[in-house]
Amino acid sequence: MPQRIQSPSSINYYNMCPRCYYYRYIGKLSLDPSIHLIRGKIVHKALEDFFDLKTDGIDKEHYEIELNIILQSIFKQRWEESKDQLDELKLDEKQEKYFFEESVNMLNNWFNRFIKKVITREEKTNFKEAFDTAKPQTEVHFISEEHKVQGYIDAIEEVAGDVSLIDYKTSRMDHMTDEYRLQLAIYALLYNEKYGKHPNSVGIDFLRKNKKYLKVDQELIDHAIEQCRLIQEKTKTDNIEDYPQSGHRFCECSKYMDVLEKTTLNKYF
Repeated sequence: MPQRIQSPSSINYYNMCPRCYYYRYIGKLSLDPSIHLIRGKIVHKALEDFFDLKTDGIDKEHYEIELNIILQSIFKQRWEESKDQLDELKLDEKQEKYFFEESVNMLNNWFNRFIKKVITREEKTNFKEAFDTAKPQTEVHFISEEHKVQGYIDAIEEVAGDVSLIDYKTSRMDHMTDEYRLQLAIYALLYNEKYGKHPNSVGIDFLRKNKKYLKVDQELIDHAIEQCRLIQEKTKTDNIEDYPQSGHRFCECSKYMDVLEKTTLNKYF
């Protein structure tokens, strides 16, 4: 079986449960999306759109208020555009309102941190330049043919020559897990391979609260290299028996079995 280009998500999925990995990436089975997945995509897209904002028409005297209104408007538009997907989840009105308002609060929390950077910069220059320098590069795609891995980095921030790679998270979790550490290590590896130097730090922006960083050193890079090597070694075969079920508490094998059963019945009838 030819080597596939992995991602932080696919490697973490294999580490969680090899059988789940088989169903998703080799068997090409898809599970129904969750509210957390859909909401995460909406919030990410709203932030991307916000960073693409042209500031020429912004009121320079009241830009804090106007920018916040614009961000919330972008989010609401993205939420409405995803209404068909949200409706398929069959959430009741109270549930959908809860996730909507929770997302608004996340974005407000993020915005309050972002606007402080703009205000600090604006004191030394002008609003437009302050906004442009405060915003990061977004959704930057990196790929390594050597290590057979790729990733989309949510944000690349640079302050006084120091580079930080950031991933946005909308989950309730607010601590650095092993899975997050591996994801960030791979991002650091990809950046290092492309530019020939380490980023200074990598981090998770827990949108509910704040950012948490890891310093990038050779140990972190080596961790990513080893995990990329292992996943290629362990996924050479397409024999399902080589992908044991782990029994992990987040294992989704039973869900994939339901998909297989429905697919088989649909073909039969």
